[in-house]
Amino acid sequence: MLSLLKIIQYVKANEDIETLKAYYDRCYDNLKELNQKSNWISRFIILVVVLYLFPKGINKLPVQDILFDIKLIRLLTPTLLSYFIFEWLMVAKRRRDLIVGLQQVTYQMYRINPDVNEEFFPAFNPNTLNVMPFSLMNEIITIDQKRKFNLYLIRAALGCSLIFLVTVIVLSLFESIKSYHLQLHFVWPQSTKDFVEIISLYISVIISMLFLVWIVYYYFIELKNSSEIKKLSKNTPAESEPRA
Repeated sequence: MLSLLKIIQYVKANEDIETLKAYYDRCYDNLKELNQKSNWISRFIILVVVLYLFPKGINKLPVQDILFDIKLIRLLTPTLLSYFIFEWLMVAKRRRDLIVGLQQVTYQMYRINPDVNEEFFPAFNPNTLNVMPFSLMNEIITIDQKRKFNLYLIRAALGCSLIFLVTVIVLSLFESIKSYHLQLHFVWPQSTKDFVEIISLYISVIISMLFLVWIVYYYFIELKNSSEIKKLSKNTPAESEPRA
């Protein structure tokens, strides 16, 4: 995967307007599609969390003419939630890369000379933001943009949300293990039905833990990418004249 630094370097090194226009159109279409996908994943995450934390009064959940037992959903909460969060993070990363590409291409194509504080993501020049698909997160970032308090507040909210979701996954994981008395050593089942059920539960637990590891690794990589952007913004001198 291209890092943010490579995306910025590619765009700044390209002077051909047609190539930049084609790159912009592709990024715009992909970003618009991923915004919609991110919204749907967010709704599923909220739904799973609500069904896990507030199960009273709900026995069956209809999904496309199929009734799901709420107990089954609670049992599968760690797997469903860890998967949705991981996919949501992967979409967020791709969306972030596309936003950076659109931001830098816009500066090149429309001869926009951004301020030092607006040159790199997550800051935005108003003209750049106007040619991007609507995104709630981008709009939140631009609130009181010149003050760092807004950025710190957003990071705190995202961090607390992640901690909350991971906590729900861990708690639901322990609940699943406790409910079905899963053990570290495999207990041979007495029937085919029990065999399928036990194997499925073990696989569910393993998948949940795997996704949790991937989520942690994802944030490690993101912190590394953030440091790249900070180094780039510090090493790039401010332009005193408009671009030719």
